[in-house]
Amino acid sequence: MHFLFGILFLIVSLTVHAEGYSDTPDEVAQKVLYLSYDDVPQRLMQGELFAIRIKTLSTLDSEYEIVYRFKNGRGVKLFTEEPIREIRGKYYFDTFYFIANRQKIRTPDITAVIKYSDFYEAYPTVLEGRKLDVITLNPDTNYAHILADDFSVLLAKTTQYDNQSNIVVFRAEASRSNLETFHFNDALKQGFESIINHYDRSSMTYFAIIPSKLESVKFSYFNLEKKRFVNVIIPIIIDNDTVSTQSDLKPIERKHTMLKISAAGVVIFIGLVLLLLRRRLWYLILIIIPGLYIAYASIPIQHACIKEGSPIYLLPMKHGTIFEITPSEYILEIQGSVTDFTKVKLHNNNIGWIKNEDLCTP
Repeated sequence: MHFLFGILFLIVSLTVHAEGYSDTPDEVAQKVLYLSYDDVPQRLMQGELFAIRIKTLSTLDSEYEIVYRFKNGRGVKLFTEEPIREIRGKYYFDTFYFIANRQKIRTPDITAVIKYSDFYEAYPTVLEGRKLDVITLNPDTNYAHILADDFSVLLAKTTQYDNQSNIVVFRAEASRSNLETFHFNDALKQGFESIINHYDRSSMTYFAIIPSKLESVKFSYFNLEKKRFVNVIIPIIIDNDTVSTQSDLKPIERKHTMLKISAAGVVIFIGLVLLLLRRRLWYLILIIIPGLYIAYASIPIQHACIKEGSPIYLLPMKHGTIFEITPSEYILEIQGSVTDFTKVKLHNNNIGWIKNEDLCTP
């Protein structure tokens, strides 16, 4: 019987150690980790990305890892899972970034533990959270829901989307900002083409479909260093190159092409008359060059077969915005191509991009 109780006690002890913190009398009594706040902001803006720096001291000399757990926070979101660490002598200065989501917040309780392995942690020490004052902004209608130390548009491109709207695509960077909240209040359609959110410097590629009557895109963000709203203006300059998402203007283009073919035919007729009357070979130029143009303009339009269930992208980007999924196998008119993508004209006359791997043989 004593032997069975001994086995049972051993199993329970091993289970406790495997599940987490050790609770042997020596480890409970001995204080190993000492935690304190080294830097905590006093006042915040709602939506601000802010830092809390913790000063940690361990009395152990053996090799180990200090890890942190967060619990009981209110109105805050942890932005960085791993600490940004600076070591000064025996002290660890660990910085974590949070987002203030509400008007009243409490930072989470922070538990530090010594981690020896994936199955064994010991010496938990808790640093209680703090209540912080948060100021709510009162922005105008142009506010793009961004707070940052600075925000800048690196480049922008605008193309015609359809007869009533344009699409503007721009790349921007920001310091100490959560770019995931970026949003226009009055765009017809908008979204991220790519985003890299970092506690120090973030970047994004964003698109917005806007009315064609607008001459510029104007929005504001809150500058945390200047403590005020700052306006950003993107001029609308229409670019009609081959990598555009503009709607097709084929009726107009074909009309112009037919006029050019007719003019080329007139030139060929004149060249033939002059060749017959004056019998000089250089009049062949008036026949050959217009003839070549007519042959080129008469090349039939190419079409592509699109597999069923293929995504159609707004822009030719690997992680671009998908605005339609083909419900069946489609045959669409080819408008051009770039690396890995084919530009096609949709049945509603809009332009989309298909990955070349989604093309099939008609």
